[in-house]
Amino acid sequence: MKKIILHGLLGLLFIPAIAAPIFAQADFYAGKTLLMVIGTDAGGNGDLRTKAILPALRKHIPGNPPIVVQYMPGAGGRRAANHMHAAVRPDGLTIGAMVTGMIQGAILGESGVLYDIDKFRAPLKTRL
Repeated sequence: MKKIILHGLLGLLFIPAIAAPIFAQADFYAGKTLLMVIGTDAGGNGDLRTKAILPALRKHIPGNPPIVVQYMPGAGGRRAANHMHAAVRPDGLTIGAMVTGMIQGAILGESGVLYDIDKFRAPLKTRL
């Protein structure tokens, strides 16, 4: 029993060494602006839900970067998804707030879908 407690206490000493790289990421977003691409019109339910989470994102993203919202309605979210796939660099500075129409269009094979839904995600190194 004493060994388990001793090992647990020694493990607690190493937590700051493990967590240090996590806290070092604050410099990446400091001084940069995030862009949030929304696949709906301004003022709708999707817009209101997205704007409700913006204060939490601003607060919890290291460096507290400003977030600019860009509306890109059309084709049930397909226009915004095509833009995210084709024109946005995977640098971690653009967030997509898509609607479910982009998923249905890709699954049903509708024309105008330029993205592969299985590959439509951020690289692991840029996730928050």
